[in-house]
Amino acid sequence: MGILHAIRMQKLVADARHAHAQGDNTFEASIDIDPRGMGRVRNPMKKIRKEIDLVVRSVEAVGWECVGVGQFMYSINMNFVRAG
Repeated sequence: MGILHAIRMQKLVADARHAHAQGDNTFEASIDIDPRGMGRVRNPMKKIRKEIDLVVRSVEAVGWECVGVGQFMYSINMNFVRAG
């Protein structure tokens, strides 16, 4: 995990925490996939699933519940609702 990845994850969790504190009912997170970088990875889908799990666990720890994960081109979109 590089420094850029850590900074992006920190910002994502901070945004989720801010939206939760603000009283929002939904939160959407997305990660971009670099198709050029996936050629260097031995099992790209395993790495993508691992990244999705990391984001979901991090955001759910703030007080959200994941209700959907979808792909659009080279982006993964994740939808969260306020955990009951």
